[in-house]
Parts: sequence; C-alpha cells; structure tokens
Amino acid sequence: MKNNTWVGKFLQVFLLLGLTLVSGLSLAEEQSTLKNKIESVDFSSLPGGRVAIHIKTTSPLTNAPAGFTLNSPARIALDFPGLANGTSKTSIQADQGSLKSITLAQAKERTRMVLNLSKNVAYSTTVNGNNVTIMLQASEASASVGVETKFAEPTLGQQQFAINNVDFARGKNGEGRIIVDLSSASAGINIKQKGKTIVVDFLNTDVPANLQRRLNVTNFNTPVIYVDTMKQGKNGQMVIEPKGNWEQSAYQADKKFIIDVRQVVEDPNKLVRGTKPGYAGEKLSLNFQNIEVRAVLQVIADFTGLNIITSDTVTGNLTLRLKDVPWDQALDIITQSKGLSMRKTGNVILVAPAEEVAAKEKQMLEAAQQINDLEPVRTEVFTLKYMKAESLKDILSDPKQKILSKRGSAVLDPRTNTVFVQDTSKYLEQVQAIISKVDVAVKQVMIESRLVIADDKYSKALGARLGITQSGGSNNIARTLSGSLGNRPTAFTPATATSPATFTQGTHNGTIQTTTTSNGTLTSSDGLPDLMSNLAVANATGSIAYSIFSRAAGLVLNMELTAMESDGHGKIVSSPRVTTANQHKAKIAAGTEIPYLEASSSGAATVSFKSAVLSLEVTPQITPDDKIIMELDVKKDRVGQVFSGVPSIETQNINTQVLVGNGETAVLGGIFEQTVRNDVEKVPFFGDLPVLGNLFKKRSTQNDKQELLIFITPRIMDDSLSLQ
Repeated sequence: MKNNTWVGKFLQVFLLLGLTLVSGLSLAEEQSTLKNKIESVDFSSLPGGRVAIHIKTTSPLTNAPAGFTLNSPARIALDFPGLANGTSKTSIQADQGSLKSITLAQAKERTRMVLNLSKNVAYSTTVNGNNVTIMLQASEASASVGVETKFAEPTLGQQQFAINNVDFARGKNGEGRIIVDLSSASAGINIKQKGKTIVVDFLNTDVPANLQRRLNVTNFNTPVIYVDTMKQGKNGQMVIEPKGNWEQSAYQADKKFIIDVRQVVEDPNKLVRGTKPGYAGEKLSLNFQNIEVRAVLQVIADFTGLNIITSDTVTGNLTLRLKDVPWDQALDIITQSKGLSMRKTGNVILVAPAEEVAAKEKQMLEAAQQINDLEPVRTEVFTLKYMKAESLKDILSDPKQKILSKRGSAVLDPRTNTVFVQDTSKYLEQVQAIISKVDVAVKQVMIESRLVIADDKYSKALGARLGITQSGGSNNIARTLSGSLGNRPTAFTPATATSPATFTQGTHNGTIQTTTTSNGTLTSSDGLPDLMSNLAVANATGSIAYSIFSRAAGLVLNMELTAMESDGHGKIVSSPRVTTANQHKAKIAAGTEIPYLEASSSGAATVSFKSAVLSLEVTPQITPDDKIIMELDVKKDRVGQVFSGVPSIETQNINTQVLVGNGETAVLGGIFEQTVRNDVEKVPFFGDLPVLGNLFKKRSTQNDKQELLIFITPRIMDDSLSLQ
C-alpha cells in the first residue's frame, strides 16, 4: 500500500475544504506581502503511539491556529491567518503513527495545514512564542463519545467576545448552512457531536437576548430541523439537531463561523459512506498472479476491517495488478470481472454471483408482497388542523400515484375535518408522515404597492391682434397708450344726431381708459373696432395695447400684444396593500363604477357600468430562503373622454412576476411621457415680414413631462401575524 502523490492530496483536500486559491497570484507574490512565515515543519514519534508536530514561525503567534476535523476521510485542518508558507513545500511525507502526510496550501493572507490521518484521533494545540506544537493522540476517537474540534482559544485578559448574528441558509446542494457572525475572529470555538446533535461552544462569548432563541428551519428542506442558541454562564452555546443520515463540516473565515450539514443518502452498493460521488476509500496496491478470488476478498477484508461473506458458489482464480487504487474501486473491479454482485449491510458485505443475488432478492420481494396481501388492515382517524380533509383525501386517492395499497381506503367527515383511513400498518405510517409534512400553518404575506405619478407642465404663448376702424368724418387726432393685466375690453359708441361718436379703450379692472369722440359716424358689425388680424392668446395673463386716432382720415388703428406663461408641478401617490396566505391569490380594488346608457336590441335603453379602479392582484410564493416570488397585476384607471355618451377609461397597468427579498422594495417598471410642442399661427404674407411680422403671429410653446413608477414591497408575517 502506497500513499497518495502530493498532487492528488492537494486536489482532494481543496475539494473537501472549499478553499479556492486566488487566480493569477503566484506563491512568491503572496509571500512577499506577508512578513510572518512558517519556516519549518517537523514531527516526532512519542511513547504510546502519539505523534508531535513542531511548527516554527518567523514571529510569535498570539493565538493557537483555528482548526476543524473531517471524519471521512480522516483529516485535521488548521488555519494560520497572516502567515505565508515559507517552507517552499506543499506536501510532506510523515508515516508516523496515525499521521500519513502533511499538506500546506496558501490562499490570500492565510495558510492552511491539512494533516492526513489513517484514523480519526483527538488532538491538542499549544503555542510557545514562535513554536506551535500539535499533539496527536494514539487512541482512535469513539463516535459515541464524539470528537471535539477546537478552534483558536481567546488569550488571557482579552475582553469578552459576542455573537452579533445567527443566520441560516440552504446551500446549492441542499445542505443546511448555519452562519454565525462574531465580534472577533479570535473567539474560541469547540465543536462536538453529542448523541444525534451537534453542540458548538463559543468560549467567553456573550449572546444577546434577541439571539437566544430557536430557529425552526424545517421549511428549508435541509437535514437541519432546529438551531438553538443560548447562553451557558460566560459562554455561548449552539445546539444543532439534524435528521436522518448526515455529515458536517465547519470552517471559519475572518469573523464568520460556518457549519455545513449535508444529507448522506445510503446506497446499498456504496462501500464508503459520504456525499461525494465516485470512489472514496483508502488507496491500496495489489499485485497477484493467478490467485483465488476468495483469497483476494480476504485481503481487502483485512485492509478495511469490514466483514466480507463469500458465497460457496464463488470460485475461480484471477491475475491483477492495481497501483494506488481506492479499495472500494478495487473490490468493484474484482466482482465485475468475475460476474459477481455485492450487497452491503452495516459493516458486512455479501459477495455472490449476480444470478444468485438477483434470485434471493426476488424471493424476498415476493415474500414481502405476500405478507402485505395477508396482513390485517386497521382503521386510523386523522384530525387535521390546517388543511381541509377533502384535500388530503384527494392526495391519498390520486389514481396516478396512489399512496394507499390496493386494499386501502379513505373516508372524510367535513364537519369535523377528519379523515378515516383503513390500511395496513406500513401504509398508515406513510399517511402519518404525509400529514406531518402538509398539515402545517401557512405563512402570511403582506404586499404593499405604491404607484407614484409625477408631472411637470410648462407652457408659454405670445400673440397679437391688429385692427383699423374708419369713421365718416374727422375733426381732430388723438392717440393713447393703454396697458392692462387682463384681456383687453374695448367699447365703441357710434355718433348720433345729437351726440358725437365715443371710443373707450381700457380694462375691466379700470386700470387705464382713453376716450376719443368724433362728429363722424363709424360702422362696426360686432360693436368693436374692425380687426385685420385676431391672433390673441386665449386666457392671457397679461396684455399691452396701443391705439392711434386720426380725425382727418377718419381712421382708428388698434394694436394689442397678449402673453401667457404657466408652470405646474404635481405628484400623486397611490398605495394599495393586501395580506394573503402563501400561494393564495388576493385582490384589492377601490374606484368608481361609471354609469352610461346603452341601447338594447329591442330599442330600450339600459344602464350599464364601466369600472375605473385602482387594484392590486397578487399571488405570493415563499421560498425556503425567505424570499417571495410574486405574480402581480397592478392597475390604475381613471375616467377619460366621453365618446357618443360612453366614457373612455385611461388605464395604467403592469402584469409581471418578480422575486423580492423579505422587506425589500423592488421597482417593477416606469412609464415616462414628454410632450414638446412649438406652434406658430400667422397671417399669410404679413406674418413673414421682418420685425413687423410679429404683429401678425401667435406663438405657443408647450413642454409637459409625466412619469409613472410602480414599487412593490412584500413582508412575511409570523404566526402571530406580526411582520418578521
């Protein structure tokens, strides 16, 4: 049997520990940035099978290196923060006691040392200046007692540490990940397995009152059920309760301490327990010429310590040469080459011809089927708490995937929300397991939507009007300048036999008035001076007028300039909100039902209604990591123009699906509208004259902006209907 090459160990350790080297950064470049280095690594054997590993550094260390263990394969990993690998080696062969080799790997500002072991053993770490000693014990650690993994312990006289936060997340491969934020990276941490739980002690660490709680993480669908955080004297303690077959690994990155708990699926044909695909047994080398198959199987049994039972029908010889091959792969090669099959139960492996194993399994299945057909049935009552009995009956009686046996049946009582199931004990246990999963309280979600409409309107207009009035005679000439802040009202009284003509120019608020009289007679169709050009601004906010009177010519010339400018800003905020259960559609609406007359085929008029409402329709779905997937339909309607007695509806609507974190706000979309107009109205020919052409024009400018933004904020509510 030979040990792995340093390249194979290097890759294996990094796959297990998840340590990624910084790309493009050579070892020499990393060492140049770190002054403290590992100068040498030595080891020695001690009485009783113990092994001492001596590490010398350039400068003394403040704390012992943080470390953690792996059970399969047996490994101890130690992290040296702020240290570079100054040994110029990445692998050191040892072959001393339980220590097979040492692997060194540097990443960023730390160096990880991995001790490759032949079995799981306890260890201790001591620091004396720039000398670090790691002592490996001789006895193998018992799984029932649990191996305690020690991280760096705090130095004496140092202030107390604290846990800042405890979080839980589901990993990419379905593992449960507990993330602990610490106040310092030097906090002491011990991990041990106690029964079916994982106990983590944080030495000299305070736990705030708001973090002393139980996290129920069953909805994440990971091997972890509960995470209890509590305070034990001066220390903080965390108890993790997994389910099923599992394995855990832990590591510390700066102030974050992370524990991963992975599910181990038992494969009867897999010889080495673990979650990694492929072969994971210790490597061995075999070189035999014409040896009996039974003898080779005995060699593998001695190497692994497993019990291998070989059938009497296994015969024959073989010749093989295997070098540095995992023992489970070697056993697989031997059985396949001789047409054999193996079944593993606990630490016992049965090897027999494939036909014989298949025949025995068929007999076992037929016997189990006969037992199910003959086993007496019994009736059990299941009273549901949250789900409807009819829904459970549909699940149990689904013809496509029937859960009950062919002799089973289910009857419901809607009044008491109870289901009566009759079947064998095996199927009744399956029904109970299903009810435990589906008959749970559904989380509530409050969704708040905000529609913000902001507008910015600007308009400006400038116009003029020009008119000439002719009279029958003239005696004098008068001219005046009048100005006003409103529209220009003008009055003209024609001459009579007893009184001369009167012309009044002024404003409705009496700012300035000018009156001209004449002995002649003036004619006008509208009672106002005749206009040649009428391009005044409607609803003008300011005007200036100029009039010239000539009695000799019998003419009155009127000129007026009008102007208007408006600037407006506005914002409309609508905020509908609704609370609903997980994966249940909800809708809320508020608005107006607009009536209108509609003619029927008989000619009679009936009253119909059109809705103009603000509505929010949403279907939320809570993910295992407390995010919310929402199918949304947000609508804001308002009354528009009326066409042939029927009102139109101006609508603003968005229909989408989004993923938003709990309590976070997302912008669903926006509509931006801008209207820019520059209009000119003018009298042909006269409006094109230089300078004077402005008296025959009306100019108007418009620049309107409007923007619609839609925001959505979901919040998960706990069992007491309070926001999380």
